[in-house]
Amino acid sequence: MELNWYVLQTKSKQENLVELYLSSANIEVFNPKIQEIRIVREKRKKVTVPLFPCYVFAKLSPSLFDLVIYTRGVRKILGVNGRPKPIKESIVETIKERINGNNHIYIPENCTLEEFCPGDYIVVVDGPLKGFVGVVEKVSTTKAIVMLISMDYQVKAEIHKFLLRKIDPEDLE
Repeated sequence: MELNWYVLQTKSKQENLVELYLSSANIEVFNPKIQEIRIVREKRKKVTVPLFPCYVFAKLSPSLFDLVIYTRGVRKILGVNGRPKPIKESIVETIKERINGNNHIYIPENCTLEEFCPGDYIVVVDGPLKGFVGVVEKVSTTKAIVMLISMDYQVKAEIHKFLLRKIDPEDLE
């Protein structure tokens, strides 16, 4: 029985719950997190949030799809034409190599932020997604929603702007 990595879309803020349920069913789950500094009740506080909000990775065989789909907190297994599609193991391994032992990435307090506009082509310059290329879809004060285009299929990710640099689309050819 061959196991492959799949991307599971979860309900909002249910990544940890999905990880708990699937791990208890002896399914390998990868739920990378990021530590950020946020203002909570007018004080700076380190908080841990998912690196990919509403997504986790799970190593599955097709015989487990029904179990996973009906797990509380799971919306669907990402795929093509309604059929789950595995992702390359190298994608998960690359992310795992670039984070510390507790599945966390720390965002420094003082960093310069480049300005981006929707439609800008970017490359991720650091962190677990280093080297991935994408297109900016939406921008907030400190983060950008990016459609990563260097995978088998496109995936949206919310990435801190200090990890991104603009590139010329002609450089992609």
